[in-house]
Amino acid sequence: MTDGIRRRRLLGGIGAMATAGVLAGCSTETSGGGGDGGDGGGGTDGGDGGDGGSTPSWPSYLDDAMGDTSQDARGESEVTVAVGPDGSLAYDPVYLRVDAGTTVNFEFESPSHNVKPESQPDGGSLDGTEGGEMDVVDQGETYSVTLDTTGIYTYYCGPHETTGMKGGISVE
Repeated sequence: MTDGIRRRRLLGGIGAMATAGVLAGCSTETSGGGGDGGDGGGGTDGGDGGDGGSTPSWPSYLDDAMGDTSQDARGESEVTVAVGPDGSLAYDPVYLRVDAGTTVNFEFESPSHNVKPESQPDGGSLDGTEGGEMDVVDQGETYSVTLDTTGIYTYYCGPHETTGMKGGISVE
């Protein structure tokens, strides 16, 4: 009889822990704007950036991006993306939402980085920093671009793309 009681308590405890884990997974909100990954692969533009009322469908290219910071900067005419903050191999924010016509300032907070476009909508103006894939920008410098064309833009750091130094901008 005691074996049956112990077994029921054990199974009841396992069931309670499993239920708590499922509920925690459903109710937890993260700061990342990772969305469902979208499809955006194969050189497509990754979608139209959404309708302004929902989270953008970020392309799967960003699934392994370092960090999960996001910022909704719609309504602002100018916004800053930190490049390599605190010596990291990341952009901050990783996921950014802006209105068409917003100027994005990439501020290089550590050396040995750049900004290169991975994909953008037709007519997009994200040319990236000067030079080739491995040409880097000095710490303290700024690369600025005004994004007028709506859609999803993805970009990366040439020397650190394989480590996940990637970011995305939804222009809405």
